[in-house]
Parts: sequence; structure tokens; C-alpha cells
Amino acid sequence: MSDVPEALSNLHDATLTSIEFEWSARRCTLRFHGAPDQDLQRPFSIAFDDVTEMSIPAERPWGPSQALLEVDCVEPGKYVLVMQSGDEIWVAAGKEPVRTIESG
Repeated sequence: MSDVPEALSNLHDATLTSIEFEWSARRCTLRFHGAPDQDLQRPFSIAFDDVTEMSIPAERPWGPSQALLEVDCVEPGKYVLVMQSGDEIWVAAGKEPVRTIESG
């Protein structure tokens, strides 16, 4: 396990609202309602480019929840987002993810 990129830091308790995958662009965008962190209280998104692999289970082994528990970089370019439901979202991408705060 290694340090996560800045775009994936301070996301504990962020509320995941949707995941979009653009097949031809190989881009995965995760949209969040916000997080307790002072800088992330407004909606924001995280985009992964050059995606080669994704896994998005929704089995909820620990019960229903839309909140993020933790994020880790298991190896360069391979990330796991652990939901408070117990599901693990895996993304492998050729570029470092980018976080964007939504306007409005």
C-alpha cells in the first residue's frame, strides 16, 4: 500500500452519488455530494483517465451506505475505494486521478 494522490485524500465520509464510465474515452468519473473536510463540503467529482480495469460491486456486506470509508493506492495506478457498506470499488488507470469541485 502506498500514498494516495492528492485527488483521493481527505475523502472519509464523502457521499458517493454516481459513477459514470465513458467507454471510448476510457474515463471513469465518480461524483460525490460532499465530504466533512472543510474544502470538500460542496459537490465534487474525481476523474480517472486511461482506465484499463474497474470493479464496482454493490453487495453491501456491512449494510446500506453511500459513504466512503477509505481510499488506498495498492500499487501505482491501481486504487481501491472502500465504502462503508463494505463494498470495494477498484479502478486501474494510466493517469493520476483529478478532483474537481462543482461550481454553483
